[in-house]
Amino acid sequence: MRPLQSVVIFALLALAPALNAEAAGAAGVPLSHVARDANLSYKWLIGDRAVQLNGPGIVMVIRPGDNLYEVNDRVEIAADAPRYVSNDIYVTQALANHITHLARQAQLLVDAPAEQVVSAAYGGGRGATGPRGTIVLSVEPLKGAEALMITGQAPPSAPVMITLLATLSSELPNIVLSRHNLETGPDGRFQAIVPIASDYVRDSFIHVLATSSPGVISASAQLLVHPPNEGVKIPVDSFPGGIW
Repeated sequence: MRPLQSVVIFALLALAPALNAEAAGAAGVPLSHVARDANLSYKWLIGDRAVQLNGPGIVMVIRPGDNLYEVNDRVEIAADAPRYVSNDIYVTQALANHITHLARQAQLLVDAPAEQVVSAAYGGGRGATGPRGTIVLSVEPLKGAEALMITGQAPPSAPVMITLLATLSSELPNIVLSRHNLETGPDGRFQAIVPIASDYVRDSFIHVLATSSPGVISASAQLLVHPPNEGVKIPVDSFPGGIW
């Protein structure tokens, strides 16, 4: 081997750990470190290609490339999808902080005295426990517009967040299109017209997720993006091209 080639190879080998460390740093925070700091157990679910975090009163499932992650009986959304790097899942610092907060909150509820839990369940009212129930969601394309008509039912006067995600390609992770904060009325009903911007790609998927406070089970729907006036015959659309 020539001396110059040896020097180049040794230089690349010496640089490789630094490049790996830089790539990992750009990816975010290792989920295994987040689990350790939050006192959560860390387990790969091989069949689901996901990581499960367990702790007192909390079970979380996080998948690389997916903005949606499970927290007990509800679904939450990360602004940036977790990434698989170096045999671990990397998350943003914001998501790492949120996971730690959820774990500590669950631990406090587990450690609370029994009489305090009973009081919250039977005598504390909504102010102590928050609303509980299940969201019922209905989503339809709004005729003549690049928007969705979203209606649903949830506990009365509860906050509801509507999140739109888009699946543009099997080669790309889902992207967050928008978030919209609503509140149900005294009868528990909610309604909103939500634009689908910026996903105008025909036959792509839009996922609609409705979430609320921790005691309310979330709901979701999925539909294909079609033309706003699909099936409507307009004379100008049937004119042949070319020279008039």
